[in-house]
Amino acid sequence: MKNKKEKYMYITIGIVALILIVIGVSYALWIMRSEQKNENILSTSCLNVTMEDEIDSIDLKKTQPILDEEGLNLKPFSFKIKNNCEEYADYTINLEMLSETTLESKYVKIALSEKGDKGVATKLDAYKEYEELKSTGTKEGRQIKKGKLKPSEEKDYELRIWLDEDVTVKDDTMGKIYKSKVIVESEIGEKPYTESILNGTDPVLEEGLIPITINEENGSVTRADETEKWYSYSEQHWANAVILREGIEDPGANEPIDENDIESYFVWIPRYRYEIFDEGNYTGLGTKEDKAQIINIEFENKDEPVQSGTSVGQMLTHPAFTAFNTNGFWVGKFETGYDGAKSTTDAEVNPADEKTAIEAASKVIIKPNVYSWRNIQIAKAYTIGRHYETDLNSHLMKNTEWGAVAYLQHSNYGSHTSVRINNNANYITGYAAIHEPTIGYTATNELCSDTPESCNEYGGVTTPGDDGTYNTNYFNKASVIASTTGNYSGAYDMSGGAWEYVMAGMDDNSTGDGTTGKLSSGRHNVFNSGFNGKLTCSECDDNGANHEIKEIINGINLPRDERYYDKYDYDTSATSFNRGKLGDATKEMGPFQTMQYLTISKNTSSWYNDEVWLINSLDPWAYRGGGYADGSSAGIFDISSVYGDSHSARGFRLVLTF
Repeated sequence: MKNKKEKYMYITIGIVALILIVIGVSYALWIMRSEQKNENILSTSCLNVTMEDEIDSIDLKKTQPILDEEGLNLKPFSFKIKNNCEEYADYTINLEMLSETTLESKYVKIALSEKGDKGVATKLDAYKEYEELKSTGTKEGRQIKKGKLKPSEEKDYELRIWLDEDVTVKDDTMGKIYKSKVIVESEIGEKPYTESILNGTDPVLEEGLIPITINEENGSVTRADETEKWYSYSEQHWANAVILREGIEDPGANEPIDENDIESYFVWIPRYRYEIFDEGNYTGLGTKEDKAQIINIEFENKDEPVQSGTSVGQMLTHPAFTAFNTNGFWVGKFETGYDGAKSTTDAEVNPADEKTAIEAASKVIIKPNVYSWRNIQIAKAYTIGRHYETDLNSHLMKNTEWGAVAYLQHSNYGSHTSVRINNNANYITGYAAIHEPTIGYTATNELCSDTPESCNEYGGVTTPGDDGTYNTNYFNKASVIASTTGNYSGAYDMSGGAWEYVMAGMDDNSTGDGTTGKLSSGRHNVFNSGFNGKLTCSECDDNGANHEIKEIINGINLPRDERYYDKYDYDTSATSFNRGKLGDATKEMGPFQTMQYLTISKNTSSWYNDEVWLINSLDPWAYRGGGYADGSSAGIFDISSVYGDSHSARGFRLVLTF
């Protein structure tokens, strides 16, 4: 039997006499009022989820279309839900628009978060619309949260609502009314499987994420039963989930899932702290060492005190988790592919502008045996990432998030060895080289059978899913050597394949004091990131002639929310490694040195000789993992720097954080 609690929220947008056409927005007054209704509609002797509001109303004075960062700082409507029984309770939080509402939901943004967290700005119409749960007298219903409460557990939520910043006087918002209510519904649920070693950082499954298990013999997928063991980090089996294609229903526990029904695979990275093993105080090149080691990790619930170590032997809560104050994140299991691509070149797509990038988010596919989406500016990759699954807070992977995966891989909970390169020259996801390369990029295909001391073989296949001469496809179980776990449960393509952009850039402040808070747009008028901002070089015209510093003004605005990117201090050197961040798998991988691969030199780290070039004034954006032909210098600890421009060898990976 379900238990339902409702809170009414009335938001009225009135017309103010003065309309500021110049700035393209209208001023209005919003009033949000809450009141208790129907103390207990349904309950059982045990199940009785209470809902308490902490304030009676919110008055949003002088309301107008506002920036997301302003909306996230509004005074929230706060309420609490509590499970008063000894059983687990499944609950949903719904926002229902009453019949009096005349304002379309596409103009409204909301942020629902646990108390003390800013939450994530999301357009209301991005949430799942439903009919079957809608109450009498409601015009539209949106499911904005789905979760589970432990016995006696309570959660404090904060809800913020505002008018989207993109609304202008041309939109149909003047004189409109928005009237809605919050409904919490709950029912007795079974206790989900948890692993004690994770300390409460078990995978979180929001609406649309289907938990799966993967057959270790052939890679086939089965819908997991959440109440039974479906992952085990102590046994190096990470949790996996999929997003199904539109129109495909959840098949139910223990049922097979057809590969054609899957749109995207994701892998859960639980929150942890790690023991600092190197402070990373390297300012240049030194002497080659072999420093690869198992990283000591302890899983840490977000309710525990954050560890703030700075020195070797101290514990540090990994920064990838503190940015969003989360118990973990879902990382794309493969490089992002382009849905429908039938060839390598079909997947080379750089949308013309922000609008077309938003539309292109529908082409995201994250699967094995698909063509990696490449030749795209980092600004377009960022935009696509933010609009792929907005209600799941999808975004372009950050450098610190890459580091979190890398450190987990090199702990006792991952394969803690060199991740085998994807050497598929056609940029097809999920492939693994048959032989471990012994030498870095040489510009030639060095066969391992002929010259094992200088092995760097690579090649393509005729059809995705076929095994090649030098590599094997994902569904051949030999491919697990390219996984971060050494089995099917890990992330793939983190060594080789396409270079992967991460959302990490350099401060545009030429004084080097790191105070501007802005990122450089790039190096050149043509070869730039696509973000608005300064070009950092003196060679800023198409022909490379010296001109004054210029600025990109017709591109995409940098994200105002700093949680979505990693910013590094300004520097002209690619070897001032101490500018890295603890946990990002850059500065701690020293000492660094120059290695000669036949006629080619590369800066490499002391972890598997992976290539390392830190972002700098000429190349102010980062990408990771190396390329299919980079041999031993490719790897999960590989990082390099670039303009941020579109290039056929560069792709990207997505993350879900909530």
